[in-house]
Amino acid sequence: MTLNLYSLNMDKGLHYEAIVTTQNEDGTPNAAPMGVICKGPDQVVLRLHEGSHTIANVKREKKFYVNLSRDPLLFTYSLISNPPSTEFKKEKHGFSLKNADASFFGQVHHEKKVEKKDAMGENVTLMFHSQVQDIKQYKTESEPLNRAICGIIEALVNLSRVKRAPVEKKKEYTDRMKEISRVVNRVGGVEHKEAIELIKKEFEIRVKG
Repeated sequence: MTLNLYSLNMDKGLHYEAIVTTQNEDGTPNAAPMGVICKGPDQVVLRLHEGSHTIANVKREKKFYVNLSRDPLLFTYSLISNPPSTEFKKEKHGFSLKNADASFFGQVHHEKKVEKKDAMGENVTLMFHSQVQDIKQYKTESEPLNRAICGIIEALVNLSRVKRAPVEKKKEYTDRMKEISRVVNRVGGVEHKEAIELIKKEFEIRVKG
């Protein structure tokens, strides 16, 4: 069976958290947690912020590997420094991660710069539109990580606690709910957005009650 992104349980239009591996100028591997948007069965957009090793490598090489994983340590190592060298696997076009649930190669065909101002200030994001090749699934079932479901679970925890919380804690939960809702609506699908709206309505009732 020929694999595509839908085979990996990725849905068109959704934003996933993955570990992107690239090759540094000296030939060594680099890994970093990055956002990847599924644009079709064989197309992704890689969202990168200015200033990282990954963006320098992708701009230079026009290629990268996306590694799907739910391993918290692998994400942590990838952000703080780099996973141990034994975690990397040499591939035809660079490096992937040996212990990923699945991986695929991305070849950039065009890029777009997006400038905007938000709570973090002025920032520049480069969107690398890429063709997907060499899809590999190492585990029978891979479940790509979408932050929306994590947000929904956190919102439900807050919802379950807010009614008996003191006034100051209620404000803290309310602030958290606003941020969770923002994230879910940015990266989630229709069902995630429907769920967070239901949670928000019930949350407001419980806060007032």
